[in-house]
Amino acid sequence: MKNEGPDAQRPCVASRRTPTGAKGSWWSSNPGKAAAERFYLIYSPIWIALVGLVMLSGMYRSWGDAGFMLFGLGAAAPLVFVPYLAPRPEDANKPAWATSWFRLNLWIGIFVFVGSYFFTHYFFDVVGMRYAFPTSWNGSAELVGDSEGQVPLFLYPLTQAYFMTYHVAVTVLLRYLSTRFVLGRVAKAALIVALAYLVAFAETFFMAVPLLADVFEYADRGRMLVWGSMFYGSFFVISVPVFATIDEDEPWTLGRTALSALGVSMAVFIVLDLWAKLLGPL
Repeated sequence: MKNEGPDAQRPCVASRRTPTGAKGSWWSSNPGKAAAERFYLIYSPIWIALVGLVMLSGMYRSWGDAGFMLFGLGAAAPLVFVPYLAPRPEDANKPAWATSWFRLNLWIGIFVFVGSYFFTHYFFDVVGMRYAFPTSWNGSAELVGDSEGQVPLFLYPLTQAYFMTYHVAVTVLLRYLSTRFVLGRVAKAALIVALAYLVAFAETFFMAVPLLADVFEYADRGRMLVWGSMFYGSFFVISVPVFATIDEDEPWTLGRTALSALGVSMAVFIVLDLWAKLLGPL
């Protein structure tokens, strides 16, 4: 006899309860989102190698505004154009804006813009970050922060690549661990905090180096690594759990995607201001 009970319309609930020892799932159950996740992780070593080449060679020292902007746009462009030019079968008959990869980019793009335009001033004032890129194409908030630091415009698209990698990598790892083991809410929250701290620590460790001190540094690298990583990691403690839900229950609308990113941005804004108010500058 056909089950007509209240659980008949929710067959996926039980399937998400994976016993300890079961094989974990790395990729989203949404085929379009899974394809986007795989591509972004495949592309990540490429943009990282590109940034490493520019850093180690010192070629950026001869660039002007146009050179920096081309570099930033070049790093971010494949995130958008590769899925568009080579769509997966599940996306072939959809307009670009109706695909998971577009929504993931939109969400990260909004978060990156708010972070670069507003939150960077908290890094100037609270954790002693300094930019000295020889650029005149700069843009950031006028009434946030006390410093006169400016944010080079090329960092906006470049950060799109950074943040897409961070969010997708942590999302995929969290999904695997959550489906491989039985994680309670406290354990999962602790895991998110640990991964967020690790991401923040790793970026500082590899980017705030003497080789780049002429254009990027922290006033106290040691304190930034230990304590500032908690400040920076609070971004991802808030953003990753929300980013991970995009298109998981159903395809999101562009409006839902944009409002989600803006809501997370506001939450991060509040947390950063609390950091500044309660702890003061490093």
